[in-house]
Amino acid sequence: MRKRLWRPLSYQQRLRLLLLPYLSGILLLVALPAVLSFGLAFFRYDALSSPTWIGTLNFLFVSTDELFLLSIQNSLALVILPVPLRVLGAFLLAILLRRNGRFLGWFRAAIYLPSIVPTAAYALAWLWILNPLFGPVNLLLQAVGLAPPAWFADPQWAKPGLVLLSLWQIGEGFLVCLAALQDIPASVEDAALVDGANSSQRFLYITLPLLAPILLLLTFRDAILTLQESFTTIFLTTGGGPYYATYTLPMLIYEQGFGLLLFGAASAALWVMYVLTGLIVLALYFIARQWQIGTTEETFVL
Repeated sequence: MRKRLWRPLSYQQRLRLLLLPYLSGILLLVALPAVLSFGLAFFRYDALSSPTWIGTLNFLFVSTDELFLLSIQNSLALVILPVPLRVLGAFLLAILLRRNGRFLGWFRAAIYLPSIVPTAAYALAWLWILNPLFGPVNLLLQAVGLAPPAWFADPQWAKPGLVLLSLWQIGEGFLVCLAALQDIPASVEDAALVDGANSSQRFLYITLPLLAPILLLLTFRDAILTLQESFTTIFLTTGGGPYYATYTLPMLIYEQGFGLLLFGAASAALWVMYVLTGLIVLALYFIARQWQIGTTEETFVL
């Protein structure tokens, strides 16, 4: 009888092995480019000539640009406005559709379906939906006797238009909230019902505290994605306009790097965006600790 030369992998070892492609992708596509961009931020480089060391001049150049502070303000506005609305909308829809019904499965699928549409496709679709002349939203507003806004052509309505566009993709948060709601033991709510708690009390003192860590993590995720991955939507709908009303940090990085070929300045602006993202996450973390919503240190470490 031949002796085995290898031992079967344990369950934990197989899980780590499944994570290996994901970790490799993070190292090659995220960590390594971030480190290289940090080094490039100290050089003058236009991709046509050799890099030239200039120290912290790129950071000084970016911070003194008149569009820099404006881009930060617009970026923060497009995080503060839509992120709470997205998380709240996903949570409320999950509560409405948590029960089993004949057509509720179709409604759940309809809510999730926009999340699988490519960003460029839904940005172009909303560019037509919010068209000031023949878009269906403005035609509907005209039909009910309201003055339709110009949306992406008006500096005052461009940000609300982007907020409305972002609310279309709440499917992933909806599924997470729905799974968390269905994971709450029915015995907990039954015990509260026996004790005389009405539906509002069960929601405020049972459902909301149990789902608060999930809602917090969804807020973290949406804040990071909205800040860093809003470039495609803004580029295709407003291009940073009108009159720089939607000019954000990703737009500044794109123009510095691929418009002006100042890759060192673009790298410096990129690291400013990284720092801003970290500050937003820290602010949310401290707010959560002040509210004592039931999170632990392990929640944030994981």
